[in-house]
Amino acid sequence: MSTLTLQSIPQDFTAPKSRVFSFAVIVVAHLALFYALEHGLLSHAVHMLPKEVMMTFVEPPAVKTEPPPKPVPLKKLATVQVPLPAVPHIVPLVEIPADVHQITTQAVPPAPQPAPVAAKVETAPAPAAPALPKQISAVEYVRAPQADYPAMSRRMGEEGKVTLRVLVNEKGQAEKVDVQKSSGSNRLDEAAKVAILRAIFKPYFEDGKALTVIATATISFSLSS
Repeated sequence: MSTLTLQSIPQDFTAPKSRVFSFAVIVVAHLALFYALEHGLLSHAVHMLPKEVMMTFVEPPAVKTEPPPKPVPLKKLATVQVPLPAVPHIVPLVEIPADVHQITTQAVPPAPQPAPVAAKVETAPAPAAPALPKQISAVEYVRAPQADYPAMSRRMGEEGKVTLRVLVNEKGQAEKVDVQKSSGSNRLDEAAKVAILRAIFKPYFEDGKALTVIATATISFSLSS
């Protein structure tokens, strides 16, 4: 019967677990790389990488700044010197008589001024006042006045006499009628004025010329007539 003899394990196999783990990771990485190369995954990953982008920076064009305009020099005005004529110095010579010690001056009286002449203003003659119509006492009618008796005055029993002052023109028409003496009733007075305005007078002539005159007319109102 054979006997099993145990020999001592080398020190390298007693390495710590961390080295074993690192070795396993390396093996797995190589296996993954071989798998990727075999199935074309690596080339696909290369195509997925972004392409290079070339960027160039363009400098902006330089702005040309024009220099400010040069100031225009002002022309100097030429000064012209005009020579002034020489004025001779004149020394007045006054001769004083030897025998005169004092000179007296007499005031010269002012010249008499002419007396003011009154201006003659001619005034135009004032216009002559128009002649007043001639007043006559008696008048003649071409058509006598016909007074209408007011109905209210009849019912109230009003009676009276109205004296009127009438302005009669050259044609024998009454232009203006005023009550000179009232009858006591306004209705009767107004009826008398209307009657006179409707009447026609005989024109008044003097020296063959018709004149405007003032006459007096009387109209009576009576219920008994």
